[in-house]
Amino acid sequence: MRVEQILRRYIELVNTENFAKYEKDFAAKIQYPLCGAYRRKYREEHMVLIIESIVNQVNGLSTARGKLGISTNSVFIHGPKSQVSFEYYEKREQRELGDLIFVISVVYNGRKCFEKFTISQFKKDNTKTSWSLSPIQQLYLLSRFPSFQGVQGSLVPMKEYNLRNYSGCLGSYSLLCSPGDFAFLGAALLESYIGNRKSIKIADIFQLQEPTSCFFPWPLPFDLGYLHELIHILYALSRHYGPEVFGLYPPFFVGVLGISCYARHLHDFIDRYLRCCIGEPTYGEIGLYNLQARIFLQELLSVVLRKAKAERKPEIEKFVNQFFGYPYGDNEGGGIRKGIESDFEGGGIGIIHTVVNLGEGE
Repeated sequence: MRVEQILRRYIELVNTENFAKYEKDFAAKIQYPLCGAYRRKYREEHMVLIIESIVNQVNGLSTARGKLGISTNSVFIHGPKSQVSFEYYEKREQRELGDLIFVISVVYNGRKCFEKFTISQFKKDNTKTSWSLSPIQQLYLLSRFPSFQGVQGSLVPMKEYNLRNYSGCLGSYSLLCSPGDFAFLGAALLESYIGNRKSIKIADIFQLQEPTSCFFPWPLPFDLGYLHELIHILYALSRHYGPEVFGLYPPFFVGVLGISCYARHLHDFIDRYLRCCIGEPTYGEIGLYNLQARIFLQELLSVVLRKAKAERKPEIEKFVNQFFGYPYGDNEGGGIRKGIESDFEGGGIGIIHTVVNLGEGE
């Protein structure tokens, strides 16, 4: 079965030294600009410089083992911070969408078979190793995703978006700490923990640790055909990898395509990200996925492409075209979207896109 083959290939790739080396290189390339920012004593208002430096470092990273490979491309879109408007307890608020979008696509037979992304807000620690979450309205936005729309001067399209947050990881926070690291938390998890507080301490982060849940897109639909496929995959994997698949510990296949809203440090985040455990599912071969979030990402990137063409920035055009270069397995809604109203002046956001290419098969 197709999903079984995808899982086998993904697990095969994860078990290679190439994959481990890619993880280490990826983490090192992010850690380098973070260490530089702390050496230069950058403040919170310098976050744009930090994000741009991260984006520049990881762009073009790639590795391959036979037909299996991983590649990462990234861009930073210059311009005023891209803000959105939304209702916050009967008041209309206007806050930035986020600093950096992490996208990961799993490709098989030249088509996307799984895809996730998260919109992450970066926060720098203070001298007491804690993080201020002000303005708290942005945590509200990234954890609950009320109806929102882009505003004048924002790259975000000026239309209303109504996005679900199945995984709790559509919005997230990356909490930077000295001398050059960060912890990662899903915004919904963070909001539920802090309550009425407006800051979080480093000791609190370890209280939020959670296991990675099953790879199947959550919530599980009670569809008989889906359950038959699930049983078949479990049985096939148990024969291939041994009975520990059904043991008391997290089963082996959970190693890829899981759902995680927590990473205790940078290396942990990169490991979970490359195993497609980070972010909101926006496409999946089986189970539910967030179609509205996928449309939002496609429309945002379509606006980025128009801006790049208008400003004659071929490197950004290339990035967007590479993203749209792989069609989705369902052949629906995978192309560049036209006629989306937005303000080209906006920007101030980075995008990192990783493709896990599992080659070709039946």
